[in-house]
Amino acid sequence: MLVAASLGTAACGGGAGGDDTSTAGGAATEPASMDGAGGAPGPGGKIEVIGKEFSYSPAKVTVKAGQPVTIVLKNTGSIEHDITISKAGFKLTVPGNNTGEKVLKANEPGSYKMYCSVAGHEAAGMKGELVVE
Repeated sequence: MLVAASLGTAACGGGAGGDDTSTAGGAATEPASMDGAGGAPGPGGKIEVIGKEFSYSPAKVTVKAGQPVTIVLKNTGSIEHDITISKAGFKLTVPGNNTGEKVLKANEPGSYKMYCSVAGHEAAGMKGELVVE
């Protein structure tokens, strides 16, 4: 499913999966939603984030506390990227020109930093925000 808003264009890292949670951003600033209409995804929903050198689209993703959601990272860049949300213990790494997904469940409401943990990518603008409501 393609979700419009939050998480961004590229996540840094290497390979599919991971265990660090954080939001990366740069490009879009609208919240992502499961239904493509904005807002938060429904139960068991998916949020698609597009990642590339060096941004996420959307750069801001909104989810409901305690509700699992599948984050889909579509890496349209030519190099590896990931989505890391350390505070949530989430990390999803995807090779260039590939797509990966992983379930995220954040229990505590608040704002979480999202970024690409590949060296230099966050500093280059690959970062964003996960909002847990």
